[in-house]
Amino acid sequence: MKKILALVAATVLMTSTFVACGETGSAGDTYPSRAINNVIPFGAGGGTDVWNRAIMSAMGKELNTTITSSNMTGGSAGSIGVNYGWEAAHDGYTLIGTSETTLTIPVQTGLKQTSKDWTYFIAAGSPGILAVNKNSAAKDLQSIVKALKANPQSLSIAGTQGGLWFAQAKLFDSYANVPFKWVAYDGSGTAIKGCFSGETDAVVASAGELNEYIKSGDLIPVAVMDKVDYDFPNFGKVPAVTSVVPELEQYLPLQQFLGFMVPKDTDAAIVEKLTVAFKKAMESDEMKAFAESNVATIFNKTGEDAQKMAEEQESKLCWILYDMGQTKFSPEDYGIAKP
Repeated sequence: MKKILALVAATVLMTSTFVACGETGSAGDTYPSRAINNVIPFGAGGGTDVWNRAIMSAMGKELNTTITSSNMTGGSAGSIGVNYGWEAAHDGYTLIGTSETTLTIPVQTGLKQTSKDWTYFIAAGSPGILAVNKNSAAKDLQSIVKALKANPQSLSIAGTQGGLWFAQAKLFDSYANVPFKWVAYDGSGTAIKGCFSGETDAVVASAGELNEYIKSGDLIPVAVMDKVDYDFPNFGKVPAVTSVVPELEQYLPLQQFLGFMVPKDTDAAIVEKLTVAFKKAMESDEMKAFAESNVATIFNKTGEDAQKMAEEQESKLCWILYDMGQTKFSPEDYGIAKP
């Protein structure tokens, strides 16, 4: 009987030890143990979409797992897909594709999460370009500005429903008395196609997103949304928008970024594994070639560097949009500091 009791006691002790170890162990120890879902909150063909699919392909190899990317559009500034990612378990198995556009979600929709609630993995960015359809009567920025000042909203411009490109386009209207007719799309890819098909006269998007259309001659770049000229590969010099519309100088540059994010309270060990895989992916020849073909600069930012970039862009974008009367809520209500 004593032997039986001793055996039972030993079994209980072993079980207790196992449970205790399980309770103190990190979820990151076995991560990833299954496929990962990457939610892209914008339409197919835009910068967030193409970059996330490339990043996830490279990271899947590093993590030795499948990462499935799916588009979930809707809401303002990608809010439907982003909120879906927030409501999912914060376990590293739902990654949310992001760009600087999603930073405006709080002031556009009232959803309470800000950049401080997310951990960012910022891959790259590309300068903003204003381009016109090849059949447009206005072939340069000077003629566009002249036409709009003479006849407001006589030309239409396509862009995303919120965020960077929306802010850049609305700057013309609010501060330079150059009022475009704004046509919103669910992502840069569809906005570009809208301009390409003749639904709009112009489009504002990144150089990378416009690259193939400019190569083919279907769209013509007329300005870079910056204070300095831009040498567009295989095209030539694109003048700075401020050379014609100097009123915009104080608001530029506004920087695009593309990557993904996870909720801030995701297990630290999981974040570390994602960080290592992301860094290795971004340093690969595959991603360097991808960046070159998409006219982008690789940032490869994680941790504090990525957080700082996100918070700075959030501040600029949210306050610009608020000051222009383009938001429903004040950035101040969400603790977003002024730039």
